[in-house]
Amino acid sequence: MSKGFWLLAIITVVLAGASWKSMSARKAPVMRSEHAEPAAKMPSQPVAVTAEGKQFHDPSCKYIHGKPQMISAEQAAKAGYTPDPRCLRQAMKQ
Repeated sequence: MSKGFWLLAIITVVLAGASWKSMSARKAPVMRSEHAEPAAKMPSQPVAVTAEGKQFHDPSCKYIHGKPQMISAEQAAKAGYTPDPRCLRQAMKQ
């Protein structure tokens, strides 16, 4: 195979990669998830958090993954947790 063939093959691969990258960059913008919204009203009862989780939950929530630790909602918010809108919907309401 000649040098011209390999040069053409390399250019084709580079251009195809650039086209692919520009097409994938045109995806719809990422919308803010309601999971990241802070609590509008803190629950008065203790909430469940896990070390690997990002949300605090009602202790009876079926979406708790991992071993839960019970703390106050204020402590959970100060630690960066947000309410799970599935089990703490009332905390999300203004």
